[in-house]
Amino acid sequence: MGAGRPLVGRTREKRIAAEALRAKRSVLLSGPARSGRSRLLAAIVEAQSRPTFVVETRAGVVTVRSGVSDRRALVGAEDVRDVVAEVEARDGILVVDDIDLLPDAAAAALIDIVGASDAVLLTALAPRHEVARRSIHRWELLRPLVEDADLLTIAVGPLTLPETATLGNALRESRHGVGPADDAWMMALHHLSAGSPALVDELIEVAAVRGRMHAVCPIEPFADLLPGGLVETLTRMLAPLDARDRRLLGIVFELGAVPLRHVGSVVPSDVLARLHDGNLVVASVEAGSAAVSPLLARVVHESAPRDEYREERRDIAHRLLDLLQHGDALTPAEEVFCARFAGPVEAAGPLAGPLAAVLPRAALSLARSGVPRDALAIIARVLDDGPDLRASAALILARIALEDHTEAELLLRTLPEPVTAAERELALHVYVRTLCATCAGSDAARDRLQALVRWAPDDGEWRVRVEQAVAMLSLPNGASFAERALGPQPVDAMRPDATILDDALQAALAASRGDAARARALLRGRQATHGWDVESDLTVFLLHAYAMLMIGEDLVAIESGTRRRLLSARWDDRQDEVAVLALLDASVQLLRRRPDVAIASLQIPRIAPPESLRIWFDAMRAVAFIARGDLVHAAEALERVYAASTGWACGSFSLLRETVCARFEVANRRLDAAAARAHRAIVLAERRMPILLPSLLSILADAGVPLPQVRERAVSLAERFDLAPLRTFVDELLVAARVDAQPSRDLLTSREREVVDLAVTGASNAQIARRLGLSVRTVESHLHHARTRLGMSRHERFGQDVRATRPLARH
Repeated sequence: MGAGRPLVGRTREKRIAAEALRAKRSVLLSGPARSGRSRLLAAIVEAQSRPTFVVETRAGVVTVRSGVSDRRALVGAEDVRDVVAEVEARDGILVVDDIDLLPDAAAAALIDIVGASDAVLLTALAPRHEVARRSIHRWELLRPLVEDADLLTIAVGPLTLPETATLGNALRESRHGVGPADDAWMMALHHLSAGSPALVDELIEVAAVRGRMHAVCPIEPFADLLPGGLVETLTRMLAPLDARDRRLLGIVFELGAVPLRHVGSVVPSDVLARLHDGNLVVASVEAGSAAVSPLLARVVHESAPRDEYREERRDIAHRLLDLLQHGDALTPAEEVFCARFAGPVEAAGPLAGPLAAVLPRAALSLARSGVPRDALAIIARVLDDGPDLRASAALILARIALEDHTEAELLLRTLPEPVTAAERELALHVYVRTLCATCAGSDAARDRLQALVRWAPDDGEWRVRVEQAVAMLSLPNGASFAERALGPQPVDAMRPDATILDDALQAALAASRGDAARARALLRGRQATHGWDVESDLTVFLLHAYAMLMIGEDLVAIESGTRRRLLSARWDDRQDEVAVLALLDASVQLLRRRPDVAIASLQIPRIAPPESLRIWFDAMRAVAFIARGDLVHAAEALERVYAASTGWACGSFSLLRETVCARFEVANRRLDAAAARAHRAIVLAERRMPILLPSLLSILADAGVPLPQVRERAVSLAERFDLAPLRTFVDELLVAARVDAQPSRDLLTSREREVVDLAVTGASNAQIARRLGLSVRTVESHLHHARTRLGMSRHERFGQDVRATRPLARH
């Protein structure tokens, strides 16, 4: 009873059960298979001070156990009556786990005799629909127990998010010696498992095997091959459902995080009861919403063709449109569902108006999703009724996502001129996205954006918005932020105050110039009131994160905020956001020296990012592969990097390319070439991208440039640029110098110092032997002992300075 994984959480259920038992009231625990009901029952029993009598089935024989060794068989009704009488006499508790699995005779006797007595019963059973599916006769037998008004029924529901996190971290530590996961990983675990303790257990095992204990998501639900054990568990969870129930469950998953008030309106009550009983539609990680595990949805979808869903989809789409008609707002996922599956409606009917309102918004959502081609048919329906700015914008964004850049550029020229402020915001977003995807570089994009002031020449706020979008293109990697200059919100959504966005932009520009003090001062006010966790505007968040990334501070906080937003964008299938956030997370992971996690993040987007982002993706991949020692895949990424235009980001991309190539040269032991590249790149980095200076200085040290030279240059740069990573690098060099200085002076013998002094001038062993009157073998012996004392390898040569020949250790 309750063997295996220890119970974690369930505090509320344990408390309620304990209070009822204390009041001598019987308790029934009801929950689906593998929901943890047996472990909960065992935990309740363990906490009792009163005698317990546990009924079990062993080898087909029903027995009762009291204490450690007192076990008796329950052969007939008289045996049951005797046990119940003893329970009453000793003021104990009769415990029956899975009473629905007892033989009919034993179950009937227990229910009748306990019902006629004052004995306290603690029992557990499967949900009523699951029992009835197995046997109507068994359900009729158990009905008096379930419908007993004096018996307290406790539904063993799914784990809450905090309980999932508690259980998940306990399993990570006890089984794999891994520390607690961050919030994003736990949110993903809860989303995948739907709060099922069994799935939490198995998903952690899968994540450990696949090396994803620190990734954004423990397993990719629709991409990874699911192991057989996990499929078996999911299949068992779905077993009580018939074909119609499964189809409706799959449809609820397609709706995303459904507001709780909508679930009962779109799913028939009898089906919803069965889904709730099986813990299959549960509270999501978003407050006030319900969701379905994507793993369950995958099993459902793979077992039934999509065509079988047609009727149910249309019915639910009409129900949602009816909600919209009566003033209830739909989520973007619900709007997309209605646009795709509502089908034709009567032109004069009540659903025509709501559907017409939904179609343009749904088209925009689909154009930004992982299936942009699906937007084309909806766009055509809207444009058939006349010009529509939103539909035209969606068409351009869809063409960009499908990499049809020539067509996108042609469509941009025919985009209707916006009239309202909201339309101008959307049109500016489309212009930025198109120009970043199709232009030869940032300069051409800036010139065309500045011309958009003509849309509202007398509107000062609009002029500022255009100038901010243009200024973002001046940032290193600025195209990715300019693409986010206008959020993905509906066109009537509120934008942050212009001064807030301007401060964030100026902070990013200051950070890109290596002025950390100014960047921090500009961000301090907003971060005091809108921290990483509560910043609502994604553009402001990205600019803040970018600034801190450039100055090398708050990396853990950036990682936490980025990964949560990345999960949300993935679940809502906003692929333009996914691309930018995945790139940001990969950058953080590389700075934190976690290349495996960086590679996993770069694999998240479902569609290819535009060139303005793709070049940075390939550069980050190359860096990560080099850090892992995978030079084959690093070389493949570098080929794509070399094929890309260097006109982006005001030349900063070409600088990043040189840095990555220099690191690749070091990994291939082409040290002279690496040093030459690094020397050239440092001069450019001082003007364009100071954040790369620590990496370039590190490359110089690893390429064999004498450490005093590297140290002198690093100290000079640290005096000019206020960057934490640069100061850290200087500190590492100073520590290395102090460590190396001690053995070079104190641990060599006088003869060894004489030999080494001649060796550093470039003299051969034979020349040293003649100079000191020693044999060549003796010189070799002295040099060998000197290398050993100095911590050098036997192949390492003495250079101009013994202390400078030792490469700086990198961690």
